[in-house]
Amino acid sequence: MNLIDRRLFYIWLLGTIGTACAIFLPGIVVLLMLTLIGIPLAWLIVLAPGAWIYLTPTLAIYMILRRVSDGTPRLAMLAAAAILPLAVGFGIPRWANGITERRVQALIAQDHGAPPILPVGLSVTHAIDRGLGSSGKCWDICQRLLFSLVAKSFVEVPLDKLSMRASRLTSARRFSLGPIGPGCNNERLQTTYATSAEIGREIPPPPPPLSDKLENFAEEGLCLHDDAVRDVRSDVLIVERWNYDPAFRSFRFDGEGWRLSLHPITPFKRREVFRLTPSGLVRLMRRTEVRYARLAEPLWLSPGFSFDTASPTHWAWRDQRVIGSPVESFQPTKWNGLIANDLAVHGLR
Repeated sequence: MNLIDRRLFYIWLLGTIGTACAIFLPGIVVLLMLTLIGIPLAWLIVLAPGAWIYLTPTLAIYMILRRVSDGTPRLAMLAAAAILPLAVGFGIPRWANGITERRVQALIAQDHGAPPILPVGLSVTHAIDRGLGSSGKCWDICQRLLFSLVAKSFVEVPLDKLSMRASRLTSARRFSLGPIGPGCNNERLQTTYATSAEIGREIPPPPPPLSDKLENFAEEGLCLHDDAVRDVRSDVLIVERWNYDPAFRSFRFDGEGWRLSLHPITPFKRREVFRLTPSGLVRLMRRTEVRYARLAEPLWLSPGFSFDTASPTHWAWRDQRVIGSPVESFQPTKWNGLIANDLAVHGLR
């Protein structure tokens, strides 16, 4: 290769290197910055709070030992000073986790029964925590109970306004099927679409609304009645609580803030079915779903983080668990696992 050829080759090689740097170097620089700066910084953020709660008492004890015993080697005094903080750090989670397990077992201890099959033609009252459901409106469960003829009437009330003894409150709406006349009222009927199982085939969305069933009932001389009532007593009372226990109501596994409870327990759902008898309400079923976690060993302070989701500053836990009888999240024709009746509305087109 002569001089001119070598120079042309070197020019091409320098151009190639320059092109590669222009294309790949920004990414390489960012990667190096994340590796050399980001990873150590992330470790510092994660480890510093937990290390601080052990370092602080260790140094305090070390300073006391220095004043008491000046002749003891410094490393020996430092090691001795770390024994108590570490013992407490391992002891607290073991003690707290034992209490957590006992509390969780107590929450589900009285669970019993399976979703009952209700006799057809009973009146139903649904009592639910404030802020949930659609009190005063006939929504999907209301329509399925009535249009499948499982229930003769349905009323939903806020749980905090319901007296379990008298079952009376200021006012409520009771929905039922009755004779066509002045009592017909569809104003509080909420649009609810049928499932493919109810239609019997797959159709392009949107599927027909359950309210189309009223046309069939009209042929039988029936319509939806919407009556204002104060007495909400029914043959069946279904109670639905979310975060029901005041002792744990404020704890959540996510969100901003601080969660420094040694017992991370979230009573997530409790659902009960009662049947009215001459002697009073008899519980047929109680199902409780509890979410909780066990503290990590040793006790470690985990800082909060907020990016696309927020997590709180909390004592680090090993895992999150679900125990008890989880209630199916979406099973509309079975009232999400609360009863075993088939609530499918048939005859829709």
